[in-house]
Amino acid sequence: MIESILDGFLVALQPWNIVFAFIGALLGVILGGMPGISATLGIALLVPVTFDMSTVGALIFLGGVYCGAIYGGSISGILINVPGTPAAVASMLDGYEMTRQGRGGHALGTAVAASLVGGQIGVIVLLFLAPIVAMVALEIRSAEFFWIVVFAMTTVGAIGSDSALKGLMSGMIGLAVATVGMHPMTGTLRFTFGEPALYEGIPVIVGLVGLFSISQVLVLCEGQGMNTQLKVPKLGSMWPGFRELNRYRGTFFRSSVLGTLVGLIPGAGADIAAFIGRSEARRRSREPEQYGKGSMEAVIASEVANNAVVGGSLIPMLTLGIPGNAVTAALLGGLLIHGLIPGARLFEDQGDILYPFMVSLLLANLFFAVIAFSLLRYIAKVILVPQGIIAPMVMALAVIGAFSYRNMVFDIYIMLALGLVGYLMRKAAFPLAPIILGIILGPLAEENLDRVFSLASAQDISVIQYFFSRWITIALMALTVATIVLSIVREVRFRRLGQAETAPDG
Repeated sequence: MIESILDGFLVALQPWNIVFAFIGALLGVILGGMPGISATLGIALLVPVTFDMSTVGALIFLGGVYCGAIYGGSISGILINVPGTPAAVASMLDGYEMTRQGRGGHALGTAVAASLVGGQIGVIVLLFLAPIVAMVALEIRSAEFFWIVVFAMTTVGAIGSDSALKGLMSGMIGLAVATVGMHPMTGTLRFTFGEPALYEGIPVIVGLVGLFSISQVLVLCEGQGMNTQLKVPKLGSMWPGFRELNRYRGTFFRSSVLGTLVGLIPGAGADIAAFIGRSEARRRSREPEQYGKGSMEAVIASEVANNAVVGGSLIPMLTLGIPGNAVTAALLGGLLIHGLIPGARLFEDQGDILYPFMVSLLLANLFFAVIAFSLLRYIAKVILVPQGIIAPMVMALAVIGAFSYRNMVFDIYIMLALGLVGYLMRKAAFPLAPIILGIILGPLAEENLDRVFSLASAQDISVIQYFFSRWITIALMALTVATIVLSIVREVRFRRLGQAETAPDG
């Protein structure tokens, strides 16, 4: 393992790969800083840019975008109280209060330092833990893999959304879309309506661009157009100082661990990690009363946790092929386009590509920190770009990306149709991440379920009996059921609390 990591450093430190990591981090910070452009949308838009790159260069570039965008979301939240990404909401609560107190630069500098530490610790865990998980994954059979997919879908749908029912329904829609095209085992055509472009199913990239980009364009069209009443406040000094940061070393460590662990759980993304990190830090803080009033410790806890998620979230995606959130689903699309099939054997078969990618995330984290401290006074102005400019830019990139994947005009129609579906689901408060996960994981689940039917038939037992023949399968089924039940109980409890708070006295 150590030899592979060292080889990865040698490849990642090649001049062109350093350039790819830097440009990716820069674009990530810029896109993440724009209100309305999330890390998921940024990767979905930029995946087509990598078509002509080498596989290593493409992954290094997309990894830089991922790291930069997760940090960049905090810029607009801290400066103008408009989070660039959902994960930035936790940082915004105290970061914007610091800006109102004339400490905007201090808040941004604290966020940079915290993001750097959290991101690096998450990547270090990824480098050493992912190969071990991959070795264990080699023992997973078809039945276990099927239930891992089901478990991932239920956790993303139930935990990663406000409504468990809506999340699960979104996942079902994604699985239904995944049935379009050839059956993975028999080759039978399904729901293609005689259109050759649908024989291979809905392309992941086209689905990503449509669901996230086009739906976001329609949302942006509801905004203020070319009007903007905002302005970037004076930043002042950005560097918080080593002595000040050292006061919160316990918070740095605790939030890094929490963020990495949360990243391992499908459905629990950076936004959940940020709030868990913040609440845990407040519980242990010597000054809990300062939270919400411009607490530097709160900004540290939130930013460390949401950036540590990057490394943790890549572990199940690379070792099992199970993306835990929308961002890693978009990144998985980039891997598939370049011929990499995530799974247990990826580390054995493609280690010469995988280790440079993972090592490059360390560089990407360093680069976004350098970019932030040197150029943030200028980059911060991207938060002033009117939505009337952002929307047509995203639309143009989306059309180019959808067409360039297979050079088919029909893919543009698919993109627009899924974009309209995504927009309607956004308006109805349905999460989009479970849909794209269903499109990606549906064929994998179907293929493994067919194998289970064949194996059960060969042993002359029922599928149910086959599922209950191994304790790992039983455990995964129990976890899936428990996730659904607990999420429904949580939702019912929150609704009762909401009704109790709004009920009139007496």
